[in-house]
Parts: sequence; C-alpha cells; structure tokens
Amino acid sequence: GYGRDVRRIPFLATVPLALVLSVGLSACTSPTSTPTESAAQTPAATPSVSATAPAAAPTPTSAATLIVTLDDATLQGGATPLPYARGAKDAWTAALGSEPTESPSEVVHGYDFQQTIWRWPGLQLNLPNDGSANGSRVSVSAATVAGHPVRTTQGIGVGSTRAEALAAGAVDGFDSTELRLDVRDAPGTNSLQRPGEVGRQFISLILEGDTVVSMHLPADDFSDL
Repeated sequence: GYGRDVRRIPFLATVPLALVLSVGLSACTSPTSTPTESAAQTPAATPSVSATAPAAAPTPTSAATLIVTLDDATLQGGATPLPYARGAKDAWTAALGSEPTESPSEVVHGYDFQQTIWRWPGLQLNLPNDGSANGSRVSVSAATVAGHPVRTTQGIGVGSTRAEALAAGAVDGFDSTELRLDVRDAPGTNSLQRPGEVGRQFISLILEGDTVVSMHLPADDFSDL
C-alpha cells in the first residue's frame, strides 16, 4: 500500500522509485474476481410458455333447405313462401343469392305456352307470362341448388332411393321409372290415365334404377301435352 514507510524495508533503497510505484499501483488496481466460467456461461432462465391449444375452426353453417310443394316453395325456417310466378323473381333471387338465366319457353307440339323459363343449375321454373301461378311447372335435377338442398316436405330429393320414397308415402306412377308424392285431386279435370275419373296432381319422382334423378311438380295425369 501507499502508506507503508519504505525506509523500514532495506532492499527498497536499491530499487528505483519508479519501479516501486509501478509495483504498488499494480497491486492496488488489480481487478476484482469475476464469476467462474460456468456461472458466466449459464444462460438466464426464461419464463416458461404454456402451450395453448389453437382455437377450433368454426363449424360451417349449412344452407337452409329449399322445400318444394305443389303450390310454392320455402326456405326452411323462413316465413315467406316463394310462389311459382313471374312476379316473384326478386324473392327467388334473394333466396338463392343469384338471378336466374331467363328465356322464352319452347314451342311444344306446335303450341306456344306463352311462358318464361327461369334456370339455375339444377332448377328450372316454367312460368306463365300472365304472372299467375296456374300452369307453372318446376323441375329439379340436382340434390342442391345454389348451395341449398332441395327436398319435398317428406325429405325426398334427387339422390333419394326408391325405398326411401316409398317409406315417405310415395305411390307407384306410370311405370317402374316413376313414383308419385302428394297426390291430390284436381276438380274439373278428367284423368287420361284413369278414364272417367277426376284428374290428379302430384310430385313426379323420376328414377334411374332405384335412385331419384329428377322431380317435376306439379305434374298431372290430365294434360294431353
């Protein structure tokens, strides 16, 4: 240390003063001890992160079923019916989310029905130009239209089986390729299939093998075209 009396240490007399001061300064300014190597290399502890399960993906909501009857259609759960009439174009467009392609009806057996045809993929409506629903015809050729399953009130649609249709109340039709649902009398008409009896209207289910491939409504047994 600097406070010691150098005169009491004989050998310091022969040592240059500069060297003495250098040694003294080195002793007084030596660095303090540092942490051991193992301690210096040990990384600081990091807070643990608990694993969080990813949020479950939302379950897609199924589109409402389009229920077709002899008189009109409705989206399941909806209160407003969709008439088979030209005046209901906006309602049909809103229900299915797109406008139909529109064209005049074809001439059948030389007779022009004066109808307009609306088409969506899998769905066709033949509608009288006078705006009434009388004489309208609906054809369904797909299980879904614009994302909406299309079914009768009994749950039958394109893709249903013969057994399912019969269990739902369908009866035999003109031949083995047809079944009929919701059969009802049409007063004031005469059946061509059953001479002398009143005509009938129904949902006609067309089958290939034992599978429904299309539905037509209201079909009947008294038209001659």
